[in-house]
Amino acid sequence: MALSCGIVGLPNVGKSTLFNALTGADAGVGPYAFVTTEPQVSVVGVPEARLAVINGFIETEKIIKAELIVVDIPALTQGAYKGEGMGNKFLGRVKETDAILHVVQCFERQDLGRELPVNPKSDIEGLELELAMADLETVDRNVERVSKKARAGDDASIFEKEVFERAQAHLTDGGQLRHLEWKPKELEALRPLFLLTTKPVLYVANVSDDDVDGVSDFAASVAAHAEESGASWIPVSCDIEGELRSMDADDREMFMGELGITELSLPRLIRATYDLLGMQTFFTAGEKEIRAWNIVRGDTAPVAAGKIHSDFEKAFIKAEVYSVDELVEHESEAAIKAAGKLRIEGKDYVMQESDVVHFLIGK
Repeated sequence: MALSCGIVGLPNVGKSTLFNALTGADAGVGPYAFVTTEPQVSVVGVPEARLAVINGFIETEKIIKAELIVVDIPALTQGAYKGEGMGNKFLGRVKETDAILHVVQCFERQDLGRELPVNPKSDIEGLELELAMADLETVDRNVERVSKKARAGDDASIFEKEVFERAQAHLTDGGQLRHLEWKPKELEALRPLFLLTTKPVLYVANVSDDDVDGVSDFAASVAAHAEESGASWIPVSCDIEGELRSMDADDREMFMGELGITELSLPRLIRATYDLLGMQTFFTAGEKEIRAWNIVRGDTAPVAAGKIHSDFEKAFIKAEVYSVDELVEHESEAAIKAAGKLRIEGKDYVMQESDVVHFLIGK
């Protein structure tokens, strides 16, 4: 399954501009609220230089990148959890994602109709309160749902009620559930609720054209909040990224050189999202296709096989494994095997970044 992230933010902070820059889509943008009135969803291929490296030594019919699903919902406003504004109607789409990209305004512009001075910390706290209140409504319903069985002595319901009430107390104070420590069984109880504030967050500081490195006071405010909350952040000039995405390759390279930009935002955001989620990449390679796959760090070989087909996890027998670096060094799979570098791994093998794998699957 593809990795997915949901873009959230207040009105006019650059959400849809970022979405367009990441995906090459054409979501509406403009200097007024609610230009986006429906969720925008796009699937993008994850940039991966190692695919070309592998293809340099293994001929194939096609190359398939790992995929990232990006969801942009209408802007959230104060009172969204109560049904005000547009974005609240579509929060369910973000609930289905793996991570949240929270876009924060870190520039000043007079034509956006903003009534209050730019204040990234206040904006972050205001939007996260809306997410907390949306989660609180979900938790309240589920506390009520399990209470009757809990009073009747059902052990599972008693445990769920305790977990939900702990979440309820934290959300009532406007807290984010990802800031609490949860035991694995507690997280398992919360998972079916698809709570927004349990998801890891990457703060995207939408900086001005003259602050692409994110050194302004506005960007520093986002960085400080991210550090305090144990989250990550990244500066992006969404306007510049949108312009670069629309250029041909030669003009883009020249413009990026003039601005001192070494790469577009998509690779940087994907790396940051991978780090956020503890993801890594492995590859399969053969005559039919060379393909990149996403897994979580610490996943075993059978779990990785299950990413290819759900039945493969149970039917896993063994894996033949080597690294991309070993392929570069020996130049062919046959030479890797002759050098004794082709490893035969069993069910307990923990996958490593840049593994190239052939799985042996039983019937």
